[in-house]
Amino acid sequence: MLKNGVQVESLAGLLIFADCGEKLLKRLGRLGTEVHAKARQMLAREGEPGREFYVISEGLADVFSGAKRVTTLQRGDFFGEMALVDGKPRSASVVATTPITLYVFDPREFFTLLNDFPPVSRKILQGLATRIRQADDLIAHEQPAEEEQHLTIVT
Repeated sequence: MLKNGVQVESLAGLLIFADCGEKLLKRLGRLGTEVHAKARQMLAREGEPGREFYVISEGLADVFSGAKRVTTLQRGDFFGEMALVDGKPRSASVVATTPITLYVFDPREFFTLLNDFPPVSRKILQGLATRIRQADDLIAHEQPAEEEQHLTIVT
């Protein structure tokens, strides 16, 4: 069980923890806290310091950059790692769109996940890489290429 009574077996059903063996799952049980939030509750606010890493166990949450909805997160998705890794303010806001259950890890617990749980570290790195690629794709489609910006047509 997690320290507040959550069954470790329920963690194994989440993609981020799926590659952890029984031994790692038992150790994982000493980390994290289950938190419940209501629909429309702010979970993370853009520009504020990040103090937690979140894994969604049940429910949905929307991610906003400014007023623009960027994506919707669901069971197994996670957020909050960027601010913990680089120490900079949150890059987006996250708002629960349904009642939601999350596993929340404080900075010490998050860095324990990175250091002591290689399968979890790989999933977090894969998630970061995916977000960077998606951001690059958005930028590439929103702005003309540098060559196009300076192209002058001579007739």
